Amino acid sequence: MKPLSIRSSLILSFVGLTSLLLVALSAIFYGSIHQVLHSGLETRLSTTATGIVAISDWDEHAKTVEFELTDEWKAQLKASHPNGSLGLWIWPSKQLVYYSGPELLNPLPDPIEFAGVDYFQAPAVSFETADLESGQQRICTMLAYSPDNPEEPEKVPFTILVRVSEDLAPTDARLAKVTNLVFILAFASLLVVLILAVLLSRRIIKPLHQLGVAASAVRAGRPTQIPNRGVGDEVDRLGDLLKEAFHRLEQALNRQTRFTSDAAHELRNPIAVIQNAAEIALRRERSVIEYQDFFQDVLTTSRRMGQVVEALLLLARLDAGKAEDSFNEVDLVQVAQDCLSSFPKAKNRLQIHSDGATYIRGDDGLLRVLINNLLSNALRYSDAESKVTIEIQNKEGVSLSVVDEGPGIPAHAVDRVFDRFYRVENANPDVHGAGLGLALVAEVASVHSVESVIDTSSRGTRITVRFPADQ
Repeated sequence: MKPLSIRSSLILSFVGLTSLLLVALSAIFYGSIHQVLHSGLETRLSTTATGIVAISDWDEHAKTVEFELTDEWKAQLKASHPNGSLGLWIWPSKQLVYYSGPELLNPLPDPIEFAGVDYFQAPAVSFETADLESGQQRICTMLAYSPDNPEEPEKVPFTILVRVSEDLAPTDARLAKVTNLVFILAFASLLVVLILAVLLSRRIIKPLHQLGVAASAVRAGRPTQIPNRGVGDEVDRLGDLLKEAFHRLEQALNRQTRFTSDAAHELRNPIAVIQNAAEIALRRERSVIEYQDFFQDVLTTSRRMGQVVEALLLLARLDAGKAEDSFNEVDLVQVAQDCLSSFPKAKNRLQIHSDGATYIRGDDGLLRVLINNLLSNALRYSDAESKVTIEIQNKEGVSLSVVDEGPGIPAHAVDRVFDRFYRVENANPDVHGAGLGLALVAEVASVHSVESVIDTSSRGTRITVRFPADQ
């Protein structure tokens, strides 16, 4: 099954939840109206029964209950209880006193049903529904006791049973009208909700669609502007995140393009040197010494190419962002001391100053690459007799500095010396390099979240990397 789109999901959810709410409200409304109408009907029936009890009296001469309805009462009963019936019996003998209206098939209650009912203090009232050929009738049964009256010594107390019924058709008709009205209102409300859901979903999806159009333009390589409504909502925050991501992507593509171009240029020269040397060597027979010279040039050039390739592979590994997986506790002083042994010819020029073991969290191999490249760069661009010093301090965070006594870095090149394949224009032409040393330093520093700072002058250069205080 194909997943629903965001807009379809919004519409379906909004309409679904609103429909459930409408159904619940309609049910509550219908139930309330049903309760009101039936409660009103039962109130009318019990009120009529109470009135019948009130006008019932004892006939001393006939020794029975006396009951008589005037024409006005009959008209009122007929109007208030259409198609209804009225019955009056002496209790518990069930002697019929008066009856009018359609005959009810429901039998009179058994006296035992009122055995536990104290109807001497207040009438006992019950309701039931009877099915007739003409329709259903709602019946009110009232058992009432009429006590003696001290002011009328001749009055004898008596108990009567009154049954008043009314046709349910008018009430059902009102309920049917209410039901139709509820359905009409619910259907109209549902249409309005559907229209609102469509408009609302369109309004919600519109900025997302605009972001999608802008994103597709970026993917197609066309310059674009990520829309921002300036309201600071979730869509604007998403736009800011996309803008930042596209900016990083553009920078990465630019770096990759520049890196590929510079790498091709850097490898083209040694390849040309090797090819040229081979072509010259093959033009004619040469002496062993001449062949050795050619092979020495090829070996030197190939080593240079190998260094470039190794540096490129390390940079690719760092770009992949997987170096942090190998982080552990490392003694930076021990790593620096091990790096000094990598330059045996410059043993007398190198020195290290520290306060003792200094532990940081990082990759041992990458930290060696960082220190080795700093030392190699300092040795390469300073006098053969000058000193190169490593200083490690642990004050408000660990810092490592490599200080040389060279001519310094020109001001215009300070911001670019960490770029890949960049070399200072007025550098010593006898110094060979691919311009990847400090680029590797910058990448390793970035992986370890450290800050690189250059302090340079004509008396020398200090390159410092500062590790975070929580390392």
